[in-house]
Amino acid sequence: MDTTGETADGDDPAVAHRGIDWPTHGGDPFDGALPWPGLLYWAHEQPSRVFPADRVPSRDELLGAIPMGYTTLSVLARIALYHGGRQRRLWPEQDRPSPRGPLQPYQLLLRATGKARHLRLGASWPVRFALRDAEELSARTGGAVLVCQVREFHNWH
Repeated sequence: MDTTGETADGDDPAVAHRGIDWPTHGGDPFDGALPWPGLLYWAHEQPSRVFPADRVPSRDELLGAIPMGYTTLSVLARIALYHGGRQRRLWPEQDRPSPRGPLQPYQLLLRATGKARHLRLGASWPVRFALRDAEELSARTGGAVLVCQVREFHNWH
């Protein structure tokens, strides 16, 4: 396992976050160099920036950044990052049950590339199965796969 903090794209500075550019103090969810696991929002088929769990934006900020309207809003906690079939980062998991709802407890996120959009796929529990699926998916695609745990789920309209 590489925990040196390299990004999922081999430290390529040309690869930038292509999602909801908020919150301003947040980082790229696929950046393994960030020292904290962090949380992120998923809405409109794209991730927000990742932010430390102790710096959760206010509801007013959230409404300003991700307008309500025919979407769902998920709050996800980063668990692990894979690239090319290798685990690049494993953050300490906070053992917290996922809320009941329509999503599987773990979600695999694939970065948008070229004209392709971000992709979110449900993964099985317990976490070891989600990690196994992320490793295999990353090996097959050669790209980055971020493993997240669902923390909250809201109808956002």
